[in-house]
Amino acid sequence: MLSNIEPLAREMTVNICRRAGMADADIGAWVDLHWTCAAAMLEAGVMDEAGEWIPGKDWRRGVAAYREKVASR
Repeated sequence: MLSNIEPLAREMTVNICRRAGMADADIGAWVDLHWTCAAAMLEAGVMDEAGEWIPGKDWRRGVAAYREKVASR
């Protein structure tokens, strides 16, 4: 079952990959592994829906949110 944030977080992750110049053939697997990190960063308010860091926000809050998300699995 998809969470409400999963489609948005996956799209954010795709955008991050493309901005980084990742080959299209590699993006799908990378997104499958890392969309939860993007979701945590978005939920923590340190990254916007385009996958850009929000200036003035503490990225460590996002890392803490990601750790909590992974630990709750």
